[in-house]
Amino acid sequence: MASLYVGLFHYPMRNREGEIVATSVTPIDVHDIARSARTYGAARYFVVTPVPTQQAITWRIRGFWTEGERIREKSRRGEAIEYVSVAEDLDETLRFIAEAEGVAPFLVATSARPSRKEVISYRDLGRRLRSDGPPVYILFGTGWGMADELIETCDAILPPIMPDADFNHLSVRAATAIVLDRVAGDDR
Repeated sequence: MASLYVGLFHYPMRNREGEIVATSVTPIDVHDIARSARTYGAARYFVVTPVPTQQAITWRIRGFWTEGERIREKSRRGEAIEYVSVAEDLDETLRFIAEAEGVAPFLVATSARPSRKEVISYRDLGRRLRSDGPPVYILFGTGWGMADELIETCDAILPPIMPDADFNHLSVRAATAIVLDRVAGDDR
């Protein structure tokens, strides 16, 4: 079975006006996505931001659950948050994965908007994950979505969740849980 990696990217993202920005880390994203990633067997969950203060916030959140609260209360949340790593950019995460796995991952983007990128179905990505192939690394974006240049670095993109819904603006926490369930859940 191939290893699964999850990345939550805060740069390069788009804002409401379409400008490229760095978005803010939110504690609930760090915490909840870690729990989903751990539940679905991810080897690592990267929180990716080039902003040093945002990196420090993420490490502080991680430390609370892995060095403080978990020790006092034996919280299972800490077990999930131990899988969180902070990175400055995509290249840093790719180096980590290549070192850990000995091979580069199959890189998959996600987006609520259609893309020109080659689409891989949830079923096919699940099959790839259950194979003995290279690791699978799924990238999630914040703000108003990933910049095109980040999507273009990926090997494929998953189709949007509920693309024809009249309201398609899930939280990244919800989208991550849905994608992980579709790709790595029991009911594949």
